Formats: sequence, C-alpha cells, structure tokens
Amino acid sequence: MVVLNREKLKNVCYLLCNHQAEILDVLMDDYGLVDKNNLPISFRSIIAMGSMGKAADLWKEIVDKGFASNYELYVQKENEVPQALQFSAGTLGNKIWIIAAPHNDTMEKMLSELMHINNEQQNLIRSAKKEISRIKKTKPSEFDAYDEISRVNNELINVQRKLVKQNEEILYLNRKLSETNKAIEHFAYTVSHDLKEPLRMVKSFMGLLKKKYEYQLDEKAQQYIYFAIDGAERMERLITDLLEYSRVGRLNVPKEKTDVNEVLDNVLKLNRSLINELGAGIHYPKLPVIECQRVAIQQLFHNLIGNSLKYRKPDVVPEITITCEAQKKYWEFSIKDNGRGIALENHKLIFDLFRRVHEESEESGSGMGLAICKKIVNEHGGDIWVESEIGAGSTFYFTLEK
Repeated sequence: MVVLNREKLKNVCYLLCNHQAEILDVLMDDYGLVDKNNLPISFRSIIAMGSMGKAADLWKEIVDKGFASNYELYVQKENEVPQALQFSAGTLGNKIWIIAAPHNDTMEKMLSELMHINNEQQNLIRSAKKEISRIKKTKPSEFDAYDEISRVNNELINVQRKLVKQNEEILYLNRKLSETNKAIEHFAYTVSHDLKEPLRMVKSFMGLLKKKYEYQLDEKAQQYIYFAIDGAERMERLITDLLEYSRVGRLNVPKEKTDVNEVLDNVLKLNRSLINELGAGIHYPKLPVIECQRVAIQQLFHNLIGNSLKYRKPDVVPEITITCEAQKKYWEFSIKDNGRGIALENHKLIFDLFRRVHEESEESGSGMGLAICKKIVNEHGGDIWVESEIGAGSTFYFTLEK
C-alpha cells in the first residue's frame, strides 16, 4: 500500500470530516489548526471570518459534485494573523477528505499521493472481490461479500491513518532532536570558553612566575612550573578538540564543489614550517573536484598528514604519498607514509575517542584527531581504515560518497 510521503510534503493539513461539516480526524496538521483532544469540531472553526462565504461554496461543491479544488481560504488560529491556503476536497465512502497547502505544487503532490492511495485501495478491493467470489461459489453461506469488502477497506484506511500519525511523530522527534543539538552546541561553546579562561590564567601566571623568579628557584621548583604549564596546554588542546568533535555533523553546512588540490595546498601551507624543518616530501597527482563540506575535508587531511609528520621514524625523512581512485559511487583516497607504523591490534582502536597508541612518545596530543576524522568521513557517507605494520609505515584509506 502507498502512504503519504511526509518527507516530500511540508506545511500541509489533511483532515477527515463527515457530511455535517465536522472534523472527525486529523491525519496531518503542520499549522496546529485543530485541537485533536476536542474532536469532533466544526470545519468552520478553523476558517477566518472573511472566508466563510467561500468555505460554504467549497462545501456545496463537494456535496453536489463529490470533489472541489483550488479554493483559497484564510485559516486562523486564536490570536494569530490569518494565513491563506489552497484547499481541495472530495468524498471517501461516507467521509469527506480535505487537504490544504500554501502552494499549488504542494497541493498537486498531495493529490497525486492520494490518487495513488485510492488506486491501491481499489486494486486490493477488486482482488478481495475476486477471491470472495471464488470462495462464495464453493461455500456461499460462509461469506458476505459486502461486509468483507467493507472490512478490507476500513483496515486499509486504519493502516494509512496509523502510518501517517507515526510519520508525524517521527517529524516531531526530529524537530526536538534538532533543538537539542542546537542546545548542545551552545553548551559546548560556553563550557569550552569558560574552561579555557582559567587555563589561560594558569599558563600566564606560571609563565610570569618562571620569568621573574627563574634564577631563585631550584631545579625541583622549575620542574613543577613546567608540569603546570604543560598540563594546562594539554587540557586546552583537549577542550578545543572536544569542541571540534561535537561540531562535526551538527552545523548543517551544505556541500559544495571543492577542488581537493586547493584543499591540500591550504593544509601544506598550515604545516609549511614543520615540513621545511623535516625536509618532508609530500607527493600527490592531480586530484578531483568533489562535492563535500570544504572546511571539514580540510580538517580531515590536516589531521592525517599531521599524524604522518608527527609519528615519523627518528632520523628518517618523512615521505607522504596521497592518491585518489574514482569508484562507481564514491571516491577512495589514501595517505601513505614511511613512519613508525601501527600494531595490528590497534588498527580499529585508534579511531576511538582519547585513544593514543604511541604513549611512550614525546609528541603531544589529545587522542581525538582520528576520532574527528572518522566522524567527518561518516558524515560524508564513507568509511575510514588503516593498513600498517610496526616499522613499515601506515596507509590510511577513506571513502567519500559522490
């Protein structure tokens, strides 16, 4: 059975009424015109005073012809400005359906959906008639065709009503989720700002303490100051990364045509000082133009290339090679290095939050870089994984949906 597709239909009202112009059920009501707890109510109760005459004409045409369309009526909620909607209506058994939408194109979509539903119902009813007719020839006393057809039709209408209401509940939950995400975003920003401020004070005053009393403090005191400043800096990086992780996928940034070559140029400029210091070689061919969230993809390449530079072998010049292959439904990128490598048992763990597999190393980090990469890739409909061995370098692969 075909049901109304709520993803395609926005800002609509779909009512079931009796022939006495009373609203019996509300299948869709994006305007909140009808109080479902007080049904049945008069159809006239949702119509603005200036449209009462047209509403009477609409109802007369329904009763006389069984169908009416393209009536512009003003609807009004209590203490709100009236709003113009396009109305169409028709008979459905002993009921009358009424739909309203702000534009003709939305109305046409609804009518098209309703025609599909009606056709499907009629097909099922015809099938039921044939089956009943066949059985009736062998056992005529056991079946009443009219009752059976009515039962099937009522079941179809009830299923349709339930599905529409479930869709309304899903849309409501989606709206609540969106509101919650905005609240979380605001909370994350506020918390990160409030936490960073005292950390900056710790760093600042510890720096002043070291500068002013450096030659009056013994080695132990100097070490304490170093630990305090280092701890504050690591905490600040962790807060920044947590905020970045919370933002991925919740800012609704539209995708745009992006030249990956330009993205890599920007990433290399950001890392130019370290690349020149190490004499690192970074190689890549002409890369494609793709549909993506530009800033997020730049963050992705920045994190992966930064890791290749950070976890290099001692006394070995880093060599990084970037490639891309076009598959049928996605782009597959790879970033290969000649670094320390990653043990097999850690290939999946490294993408978890706060996971660091080079704990013995002196490099700073929050353990969130690859978790952020995974979230960015997942938001682009792709996957990310690594192939690596200790001492043999690593190759990170990720896919992005076309």
